[in-house]
Amino acid sequence: MGKPGGLHLLCLLLILLPLAACRITEAPTASPPIPEGLIRWERSPESIVFQADVRGGSDDISRLGDIPLCTIYGDNRIVWVNELDAFHVEVLYDTVSNAAIYDFVAYLTVNERIYTYAALADPQQTAETAPVVETVTLNVNEREHSADGFSGWDGGWFSRVLRACHRISQTPILFAPTGGWVTVEASEYNIQAPNVNWSPGAALNFANIAASGEPQWVTGADIVTLWNYLHSMPSSLRFYQNDGYYRAALQIPGVSRTSPPEP
Repeated sequence: MGKPGGLHLLCLLLILLPLAACRITEAPTASPPIPEGLIRWERSPESIVFQADVRGGSDDISRLGDIPLCTIYGDNRIVWVNELDAFHVEVLYDTVSNAAIYDFVAYLTVNERIYTYAALADPQQTAETAPVVETVTLNVNEREHSADGFSGWDGGWFSRVLRACHRISQTPILFAPTGGWVTVEASEYNIQAPNVNWSPGAALNFANIAASGEPQWVTGADIVTLWNYLHSMPSSLRFYQNDGYYRAALQIPGVSRTSPPEP
């Protein structure tokens, strides 16, 4: 099936308008049922229906395990980041109803006019020069649409959309990994960076992973401990093990922005 063009999107707006007429601008609220099939998405756990994120800036190892601010996946999972303070974040998730996603898409389409904004950041910019920019992606009805902060939305637009995404969930659950891909690079002692002493006999051996040059799938208690350190301390964090200093990143399939699939 081909991608719907401007006429198709106009028709979608006209149909959704009466359904969203009474909504507030802060978040989706109760509304008449949306006809089944009007809003469709790929029902795969790997597909992304909606994502709000901040891109750009440095791409060193500290960014490898980044988690987008809010993502809705094709299997109706929602995963988002709750910032507790400057360096401490928690990751929450939930599984929501079709109706909740329908209502959110209607809110984006009508209240926030997402299709009137575009992705205008230069994709050719290098990591050293790429500005930090707010981005959103919506992928429904066989059409993926992206937009970013260069497209002219008002100063509160991204915050409203992000809050609305968070509020889809009614029963959020704190995420803790059972397994993940660990990438390690050797480092030097840095007096300005926090340092964590990692048990010399731990199953997670930083030197071995760094020497391999490849991410390693790790499970068990070590992965939870690493996850907690990475989400409660500055990105300059170093791990000390067997007389060496290391920096590490953790990628979780279906949670991190990018990740190899689970083995």
